[in-house]
Amino acid sequence: MRALYQQAIDQHRHRVLSFARYSLRVREDAEDVTQEVFIKLWQHWQKIDHEKLGAWLMRVAHNSVIDHVRKQRPQQTNLDQYAEVEDQVGEESDAAQLDQQHFKSQLQTAIKSLEDPFRSIVIMRDIQGMSYEDIQGSLELSASQVKVYLHRARRKLRENSKLRQLFEEQIANRSEVKQPIALVANNDKGSGHVQ
Repeated sequence: MRALYQQAIDQHRHRVLSFARYSLRVREDAEDVTQEVFIKLWQHWQKIDHEKLGAWLMRVAHNSVIDHVRKQRPQQTNLDQYAEVEDQVGEESDAAQLDQQHFKSQLQTAIKSLEDPFRSIVIMRDIQGMSYEDIQGSLELSASQVKVYLHRARRKLRENSKLRQLFEEQIANRSEVKQPIALVANNDKGSGHVQ
């Protein structure tokens, strides 16, 4: 039983932890919730339908996040306790990296501000790539409810004026960076050398 339990942890830990991190935004809290989820898995190992283990774990993670937020709400006076944004990969300039990090941070803040189940569905579907069926099982919702809530959550994010402005600034900055490169490339066609 221990080997199967450890295999379940190895297989599902990343998904549970990332769900908790996007929901709570504080790494330590997310790790605590993840640990609680796997303790509950051990406690309920014999009762669980192992065919639907992923959905069961996400349902427990969802409920644990809600419980954690309820416990923290009276103590939490500063909502600016957020996890670090993952390091950016690529060869972007420092300014572009800062813009990208700022946008991701604002996106995470906007997702966190969504009410449940909107927040959970966006994280499960758009961030973790879970199937509609898995989300249904995790949140005990019908297929139509999942699709409607996902549509509404995405609409709320699109309507967020702060996010829209940051997104438009990023698009404008990218086109400004690419335009001079294109001009240099076009000017070099006849000269045979790079300026």
